Amino acid sequence: MFEGLPREYDVIVVGTGMVESILAAACARNGKTVLHIDTNEYYGAEWASFSLNGLIEWTQMQENPKIDINPQDDTEKILPIGNPLNVFRNVELKWNIEKTNEQTTTTENESIKPITLDVLEKQSRKFNIDLTPKLYYASGGLIDLLVQSNVGKYCEFKLVSRLLFERNGQIDNVPSSRADIFNSNDISLIDKRLLMKVIMNCSSMAIEDLNEEHDIPFIEYLKKQKLNDTLCHLIINSISMVDYNASTKEGIIKAKRYLDSIGRYGNSPFLYPLYGNGEMCQCFCRLCAVFGGFYFLRFPLAGFTIDSLNNQCTGIVSTTGERFRARDMVICNNSFLESVSSNKNVIHRTVLFTNKSIKSSEKEEVTYLRLSAQNKTGIHIIEVGFGPGCAPDGFFLLYIFQESSSENTDEIIEQLLRLTGDNFTRDNILGQLTFDQVDTMSTSSSSSTLSKLIVTHGPDGSIDHDSAVEAARNLFYEIYSNREEFLARAPDPEDIIIEGTDNTDETNNTDETNNTDETSTINTATDDTLATKTNTDTEAL
Repeated sequence: MFEGLPREYDVIVVGTGMVESILAAACARNGKTVLHIDTNEYYGAEWASFSLNGLIEWTQMQENPKIDINPQDDTEKILPIGNPLNVFRNVELKWNIEKTNEQTTTTENESIKPITLDVLEKQSRKFNIDLTPKLYYASGGLIDLLVQSNVGKYCEFKLVSRLLFERNGQIDNVPSSRADIFNSNDISLIDKRLLMKVIMNCSSMAIEDLNEEHDIPFIEYLKKQKLNDTLCHLIINSISMVDYNASTKEGIIKAKRYLDSIGRYGNSPFLYPLYGNGEMCQCFCRLCAVFGGFYFLRFPLAGFTIDSLNNQCTGIVSTTGERFRARDMVICNNSFLESVSSNKNVIHRTVLFTNKSIKSSEKEEVTYLRLSAQNKTGIHIIEVGFGPGCAPDGFFLLYIFQESSSENTDEIIEQLLRLTGDNFTRDNILGQLTFDQVDTMSTSSSSSTLSKLIVTHGPDGSIDHDSAVEAARNLFYEIYSNREEFLARAPDPEDIIIEGTDNTDETNNTDETNNTDETSTINTATDDTLATKTNTDTEAL
């Protein structure tokens, strides 16, 4: 099983989630030898994306039996792993359509036949269903990291083309630009000027200019700017994306991030990855592999080896007794630790399988809707379909979750159905996946009492990846305190010069090519598909 696999590395990484994948890539990019493993048969762990059949299998996964491993000597201890699936609780997949088990063939009249589970399963590979759906701020930490490291060449994005918010008991488009605001017939001329003044103030205000005066509630600050209730709701819910009890400082910081992201890649602050969020973990894994990292899925992990004399983690041990040693550090997702099972903080997540969009449109849209009210936590709703490669043509995935769970899932669905009216009804919901995901953000590297064992966290309930990127960066500098560069840019193939060959002409040609690349802008394919093709920080994905 382990033939040809070295037994000693600088770093061993357990788990292929976002934080672990970024760290593995950063270590390999700095010349460290890396063994990156996962007990699952898929990449991404809690961040994974599945086909429909893959999701059905995931809901039926059982805990692997534990195998006791004896220490090699008196100084060695074995810390057994926990079950990484313990971060998921109350997993339930229900269908509102029948399964007939008929071996039907597709015909021209397929569209008039009743939709059955068999129809969806035949198109299983066209689904890419996220366990942890996220959006990407165009000026956010992850997009900047993709550009900085050149990992962006491995991924493509769709623009989140439609932002919605609740207004007067129905859902409407969020005005995302100056032109949208002044072309709106629902906002008076005076209110347009007041709204633009607040937006410009938030956009131009420097973070260091915020002081104690900005600790008042954000809603109070907006009222002082003479905004009416509708415009206050628009800014709080759809631009700052904070709750009503947020401080002015928090509201301005998040509004600034939103506003700075508009226009970088299109008239929207958000991007969504083609084929789901699980692709992003694989992109960083690919960079790690390019720089010599070893990968092993379905690794038969039994536990961690501990030097009891120094109280430090020395590596890992398989169920067959083979030991793998880490010279610098073992990095482990905290889902592999028993302590996760006692965590009571969870994120309620729901995935609806539908045959109609929540708001009709002439073109394929990637949609984001945030619902909020006073004294309630904001509800995130993301809708994706055929455009970003997440569902077959004519079907949609509707993701629903909260940053801190307080609302019942059925109540949220009922609230959404009241807003959509006859355009989208319960009859359009074909199936529903619900589960609780343990929020492990509270478990940090300091939770480990062992030296040379870094503990990473899983996803939080936010809409973006900034916490994962920041955690990976901080942990990298905790491991290598001499400030080695974090994910330096990977060279393009044409930039690599092979020693011992005459490269005079090729070098000149490469320089001309690079100069052309540096002046290029957004490489936009059809339907707003974005791909990283440029070399500088200001150039586009």
